[in-house]
Amino acid sequence: MGRNKSDRLRQALAFETAKIITEEGVRDFHRAKLKASERLGNSEHGSLPSNFEIEQAIASFQKTFIPTHEQILLVERQIALAVMEWLKDYAPFLVGPVLEGTLGVNTPISIHVSCDTVERIIDVLQDKNVALKFSEQRLKLNNDFVFLPTVNFEYQDNEIEVSVFNLRQQHQLPKSKSQNRSIQRINLKGLKELLAE
Repeated sequence: MGRNKSDRLRQALAFETAKIITEEGVRDFHRAKLKASERLGNSEHGSLPSNFEIEQAIASFQKTFIPTHEQILLVERQIALAVMEWLKDYAPFLVGPVLEGTLGVNTPISIHVSCDTVERIIDVLQDKNVALKFSEQRLKLNNDFVFLPTVNFEYQDNEIEVSVFNLRQQHQLPKSKSQNRSIQRINLKGLKELLAE
């Protein structure tokens, strides 16, 4: 396949993947890429776009096809701020698509906190009268994968996931799933400043 044709295929796959993530709420980039590849009849999985290309395509897709994207993003960030205020004693950070501006349908608001025990986080959230569910989130810290306890709940019709780092892990930045670098994150003060812009 020629270089131009290969580049066009990658762009088409990136666009279709962005559409799947944004409109269908598929959160796994690899699964979304394979679904896009299948839809476009691509049998060459070596031509799949990188996760970074997908993130760029998501931002472009949202600006072009979702005129209310900025307003939705503002509301999601305001909800994140409210939850982070509840958890202010536990060094909360907003992470993921709501921070990066690449949220899709049913994208949860992801918050990281640090605490010596998950029970303290549960106590704070139970005082807010939200129904809690529990899971684990797999993240890469340094060169190892770890499973962090995660508390999930709904607040103002939005799914919230709060991943709890222990105090030894609190200064270790997880690696991004889409790029080989540390994830973006913003603390309570930074989010307030972002919302004031």
